Amino acid sequence: MRILLAHNSPYYPSFGGGDKSNRLLMAALAARGHHVGVLARVAKFGPDVHSGLAHDMEQRGIGVRSHSEELQFTLEGVDVRVFTRGTSLRAWISARMQESDPEVILTSTDDPAHLMLGPALQLDKARVIYLVRAIIALPFGPASSLPSSTRSAVLHRTDGSVAVSEYVAQYAREWDGLDTIHIPISLPDRSIFPELGRFDNCFVTMVNPCAGKGLVIFLALVRHFPEVRFAAVPTWGTTGADMAALRALPNITILQPTDNIDDILRQTRVAVVPSLWAEARSRIILEAMARAIPVLASNVGGMAEAMLGMDYVLPVNPVARYRPYVDELMVPVMDIPEQDPRPWIEALGHLLTDRVHYCDLSARSRATALAYARSVTVEPFEAYLKDRLRVPRRYHAPVHARPTAAHPVHSLSPNKRRLLAARLKQRTKTDKE
Repeated sequence: MRILLAHNSPYYPSFGGGDKSNRLLMAALAARGHHVGVLARVAKFGPDVHSGLAHDMEQRGIGVRSHSEELQFTLEGVDVRVFTRGTSLRAWISARMQESDPEVILTSTDDPAHLMLGPALQLDKARVIYLVRAIIALPFGPASSLPSSTRSAVLHRTDGSVAVSEYVAQYAREWDGLDTIHIPISLPDRSIFPELGRFDNCFVTMVNPCAGKGLVIFLALVRHFPEVRFAAVPTWGTTGADMAALRALPNITILQPTDNIDDILRQTRVAVVPSLWAEARSRIILEAMARAIPVLASNVGGMAEAMLGMDYVLPVNPVARYRPYVDELMVPVMDIPEQDPRPWIEALGHLLTDRVHYCDLSARSRATALAYARSVTVEPFEAYLKDRLRVPRRYHAPVHARPTAAHPVHSLSPNKRRLLAARLKQRTKTDKE
């Protein structure tokens, strides 16, 4: 199959769980012999970002081809093109999709405004499959941060949708009648999974400390255990205000995010994942448990599925209301309900003081997570894509709405377009004379 992922987010390097899951999914499909491509973007556009990313990739031993609007490289058998410095991301996406001539286009909830999904649906032949990785980005239901009947209708034009957990699949079916199934699309990293959990490790760690991920509970734990060392790993959701709150407490160490999660987990005694929004399925849970690190997780969304029956799925008062705007990092702003940290304090205290209990949970978590990791492959998803190719395309864009080859004038800068228009106007005037 010719498969194209339209990824409205950084693809590599990146630190978000959804970004990493998409990368591993594409690599697994490429390893199965499919022709796999990715269209992605950087967080901010510009010549400095373009050259900086090119340098970073070269430092990682990855050869990069530089073009006028993009960088292109091959990673794990996947052809990756990253928009870095052009004038129109949407025009670039549309043109690259046409060039790729894919049989299947994958888009996901990292594209809530449908910047990628819209052009994909305009192509005439490709099957369009939607990957549901974040409930708050869906345009329907009580957990949506920005409901929209228009965007919801667009999702029904796709040829299928696959959810990261059974909870998410049921949510999509119940609240919008979307034909969504759960197939594993958050594949484990096929690493060695070193056994890193130790009762005497340095930190109780939280990755991506921010409002929706339960920063308020993490801070309550930090204050209750002043003699315990905590670590915070800021990523895509951590705002300036969040960083100020973290730095105000002397027993918190800020760790920089890294591609290699082992660098963080080998310092981690307990991982804390106290999400307050309807989390689809937190990737860090499996990553920690597979390395023998006990996890405390909240009982929202698909978190219980991610915990695989292990101890400490703990209660929270979930987010029920989003405000109609986003923060400095483009994350929806939410009202955080009052929380009761006592169950979290009790659970963490037990793990920090009872070595026998810690070692037992550490061993059981690792055995369960490794068994799960061995059972998960890309083959069910591959079979699903092949099945979608055997049925007619669900939606056909009107002929007038289908993309056509871009006129060369659209590649010109605004200044050159104005100059060209002035010359054409002068030529017309001369011809008339």
